[in-house]
This record gives sequence, structure tokens and C-alpha cells, in this order.
Amino acid sequence: MADTFAFADLLPRERYKMLCATVVPRPVAWITSINAKGLVNAAPFSFFNVFAEDPALVIIGMNRKPGGARKDTLNNIETASAFAVNMADRALASTMVASAATFPEDMSEPEALGLELAPGRTIPVPHIAAAPVALECTLFELRALGPERHLIMGEVKALIARDGLFDATTKRLNVGHYDPVARLHGVSYGRLGETYDLPIPTWQDATTTLEDAP
Repeated sequence: MADTFAFADLLPRERYKMLCATVVPRPVAWITSINAKGLVNAAPFSFFNVFAEDPALVIIGMNRKPGGARKDTLNNIETASAFAVNMADRALASTMVASAATFPEDMSEPEALGLELAPGRTIPVPHIAAAPVALECTLFELRALGPERHLIMGEVKALIARDGLFDATTKRLNVGHYDPVARLHGVSYGRLGETYDLPIPTWQDATTTLEDAP
């Protein structure tokens, strides 16, 4: 018999734990942003995914700091209306996680962690030079989802990729050159691992296969 957990009976923190443990793996948006004084911030967020292609949108769910204050990344995005989503690979995973530490507000995570930055191509916000992919985004919409969380929608203006990662003609990804990091739950992370192709069949082939199954 299946267990049922009614979310109306759970605390928000309990819902968070169960959802994060269930909806896996999740990509990590390692966001670089810039404040009004020109200080560059870097922080990872795993409530993140691609949302649309026309316009090209990504979405990020961002909660508040433990004390209730808004996160620097949220303030920077709202002020500058631009940010970069850096995709971390295995080689950058430890530094990405380290940037989630609570740094002083007047300290730049990339500078403190020795991360080289590259200037933005289409936005005035730099990206992490070693990241295999960086998505340069402008703020499309910012919405408060209750007192603790905001939804950020960013319009992708450019994709900057490591040499050889995408075929210049077909725009297809060279999977063998990509080793992205995925968030699981708690302090657990995963890698892409073995991949395989599974094309969508026609409905006729799908039903025939089911009928022929023992």
C-alpha cells in the first residue's frame, strides 16, 4: 500500500525536503550578478530549468536568507536587470558549492575563490571563464511567490560555450565533452553518467509493442 503525504499537513521545510529528494537530478544555475558598486556575486541555485525557446527563457526559484533578508543575487538581478547562468562541470563542482557559503556583503565570491571572470558579450555582467556553458540573460519577469520565495524569469540573449562543445553547423551538443553537475538532495550531487537514446515511437508501433509483450 502506498504512503500518502498530504502537503496541507506538512511544514514548508518538510515539503522542501521531500520535493528536493524526489525531483532529481536538478541542474544547477551558478549565477553571476553585479551590484550597484560593481561587485560581482556568484551563487548556485538548483530550483532552475529552461522554460521556453521563443522567447528563450530560463526560470529560477530563489528563497530568502535564513534570517529573512533577500539574497544578494536577487537584489543584484532586480537592480541590473541582467545576470549570467553558468553551468558547472565536475572540475568546478567544489568551487561552485563553496560559493554558496555566507560571504560578507562587501566580498566578491569569484575574487575570494580565485575564479577568473570573462566580460559579458551581450550584457554588462561577467561570466565564469572556466564554465563549459554560460547563458547571458536579461530580466524578463520577477514575481514574489509568498513571503519566502521569488520566481525569476530570464531571457537568454546569448549562449557562450567552450570550444568544441556544440557543433557550429548543426548546433548539436557533443555529450562526450560535457560533464555537468546535478543537484540531488541535501549535500548530495551527481553526474550525467551513461546516456542512451530512446526515440519516441509512433502510436501504432507503441501499441504493437505492448500487444506483443509477454
